[in-house]
Parts: sequence; structure tokens; C-alpha cells
Amino acid sequence: MPIHSIEFRVYVHATEDRERVLRALKNIIPEYAWDEAEIVEETYQGHYGNPITVITVRIRGERAAKVLDDILSRMSKGDKSILAGSIEERVDKEGTLYFRLSKQDAFLGRLILYEADDVVRISVSFTGKRREAVEDYKRRLEA
Repeated sequence: MPIHSIEFRVYVHATEDRERVLRALKNIIPEYAWDEAEIVEETYQGHYGNPITVITVRIRGERAAKVLDDILSRMSKGDKSILAGSIEERVDKEGTLYFRLSKQDAFLGRLILYEADDVVRISVSFTGKRREAVEDYKRRLEA
């Protein structure tokens, strides 16, 4: 399987309810994936001394590919079209795909591509060459 892993990263600011942010993550990541997920929480100090918690969820192996396909299947055709049209800019030289979903919409159960703040950052690592990765991602977006 060419997909090596999928990683979700979200910031929990001092003004946010951690449980609500976790609910947004749980609305994105399918229930079947949580049992093998690696979850790391780190807390940092913000510019004004406020705590900022970073929650990272990583899923590896065949399950990562299934999670990616599940997420893409729940996105709108318009958002998948935007992803497909910008795939060259979203895939780095190692073949890692980057995109963001709205954290607020995810809390409500909607997976919406979003390019501002207040997001869930998603990175998908690919085993193989960049060109192969781009073609694989395009194929998944067309499914």
C-alpha cells in the first residue's frame, strides 16, 4: 500500500473547550481507526502566556489509506475538485499531501476544505516517488 500514514493536527486554544475540539476530530476520523491511532498531546505557552495544546493523531499502514478514502468520500464534489486542481501545490517533494478542514464545520459533522485559521491540518505520507503520489491522490479524488 503506497499510503504510509495519515496525520491530523489540531490546536486547542485557551478559549476553546478541549472536548469540543476532540469531537471535531472524532467527526473526521472514522471510529474504526481510533483503536490503532497514535495520539500525542503537547502543551505550549502562547505569545501572551496562554496555554495552547496541540493534539496530533497518526494512523499508519493500510488503515491510513482506508481513512483517507473515507474522508474523501465524505467531502463535497466541489472540495474534491479544488483539491484535485491544486494537487501539485499540495504535494511536497517527498510525496506528502497537505490539506486542511474547517474545525468548526467538523464539530458539526461536515468535512469542508478550509484555508484559514481554526483548522484540522491533515498530512498524508506516501511511500514512493512524488509523481506516483500525485497520480495516486488524483485517482482517489476521482473515485
